Amino acid sequence: MAERLWDAERVKPVPFSSIRVVMQEAERLAAQGRKVFHMEIGRPDFDTPPHIKQAAIKALNEGMVHYGASLGLPQLTAAIADKLRRENGVSVDPSGGVLVGAGVKYIVYCVMQALVNPGEEVLLPDPCWLDYFACVRLAGGVPVAVPLREENGFQLDPDEVERLITPKTRILVVITPHNPTGTVASKEVLRQLTEVAQRRDILVLSDEIYEKIIYDGAVHHSLASFPGMAERTITVNGFSKAYAMDGWRLGYAAASKALIQPILKVHMSAMSCPNTFIQMGAVAAYQGPQDSVGRMVAEFDRRRKMMLSAMADMPGVKVARPEGSFYLFPNLKAFGMTSMEMAAYLMREAGIASVPGSAFGEWGEGHVRLAYSDTYENLAAGMASLKDALAKLPRQ
Repeated sequence: MAERLWDAERVKPVPFSSIRVVMQEAERLAAQGRKVFHMEIGRPDFDTPPHIKQAAIKALNEGMVHYGASLGLPQLTAAIADKLRRENGVSVDPSGGVLVGAGVKYIVYCVMQALVNPGEEVLLPDPCWLDYFACVRLAGGVPVAVPLREENGFQLDPDEVERLITPKTRILVVITPHNPTGTVASKEVLRQLTEVAQRRDILVLSDEIYEKIIYDGAVHHSLASFPGMAERTITVNGFSKAYAMDGWRLGYAAASKALIQPILKVHMSAMSCPNTFIQMGAVAAYQGPQDSVGRMVAEFDRRRKMMLSAMADMPGVKVARPEGSFYLFPNLKAFGMTSMEMAAYLMREAGIASVPGSAFGEWGEGHVRLAYSDTYENLAAGMASLKDALAKLPRQ
């Protein structure tokens, strides 16, 4: 007798995370004694700065072990509002315009559940962080891909965005700096997108989790700081990337009270409130010294330059120079493989754990994502292994 499937209809079109699948395979090979170069996981390989840990430990030792406010501790929502005003030019009410939850992925899930009706459309840059597609589908929404073209530097095209807007369009998602391409949206592109959003009366979710990890003099601009955007922008951010706090699972949404209220309903139904004592670590992250961020970004930059230099000597490889995040997104179409085939080949032949570009959407096909969130020495050895593996393949 066949095993009965209990999946709800909303779950059936949602795939398992490709990144987690790659991680599991990499761990399996490593357990067999294979040398694996971990370029699949999107998180800093650094430790959380000591002053952040100490703040959380102090809160725990002082008895901060009970339920807290659903929106987040007042100390943290105030610190977030202050940071947004100071660094981003964004004004939100700390007592009702900030919602703290268990990581940016969770926050995005809550936003889609709260603001997207079944059948409504969400415009997503393609390629983009793969879980956006899942979060939209789980809300009953329809993901609509906006191509990010390599020849355009992977920048969103405001004219193309507007052509894709229909009466069913609810939200435009903008991710800058971008995962997986590393592109930092230009101020002019963002300005044009704000005009489109206001003219067509749609909401914008601005994902800024990589805002502090930028290079080559690039400048990050927050969409909510543009004229007329405060009332229609949900800014999402968190502590995982800039402060190496990915295991802490803390992210937040910042917006007008009118937008936060429906998100709060979903959040209260899902988890009541975020973990209390770790929020004090997040307060220390925003209010304490920032030199650890600068040191981490400098090391990421050193790795980025080394990998770009190494790839410049690999025939058949095209790679755009990223201005942000900690990813390279090389174009390997010259080798005639799908991105899934290439990722499997690199794992098997070179010991390189990468993510196939197709996992990030149709327009990611032909690419792989390589995270430079490993030691310089391991990444350098990985580049040598990559060069050897690609040299064995015929080029079209």
